[in-house]
Amino acid sequence: MDIHISTRAETLATTAERLRRVAHPLRLAMLELLRERTELCVCAMAAALGAEQATLSRHLRILRDGRLVRARRDGPNVFYSLDAETLAGVTGAVEGLSRSGIRRRESPR
Repeated sequence: MDIHISTRAETLATTAERLRRVAHPLRLAMLELLRERTELCVCAMAAALGAEQATLSRHLRILRDGRLVRARRDGPNVFYSLDAETLAGVTGAVEGLSRSGIRRRESPR
């Protein structure tokens, strides 16, 4: 029983950490762009999002550290893609909350 609780707590902590890493407008835009285009280098992301490469690189590092994106080096360029397995776990946790019957509480009148 203790092992199950401990594993569940670790899973929740990992999911919460990954959600924290996603919780930024630019990072969300980057993930959406990667979902649409599959794989991109920082220079292509910069052109598409109108952001500086250095800024994007900083945010990509946060996403990579959370295993939300993968990096593949090809010569001088690094190409980024979504880590589908990790993202599926995060989205599954969020979808699970919405399916669990949580209802929006109305404020008292």
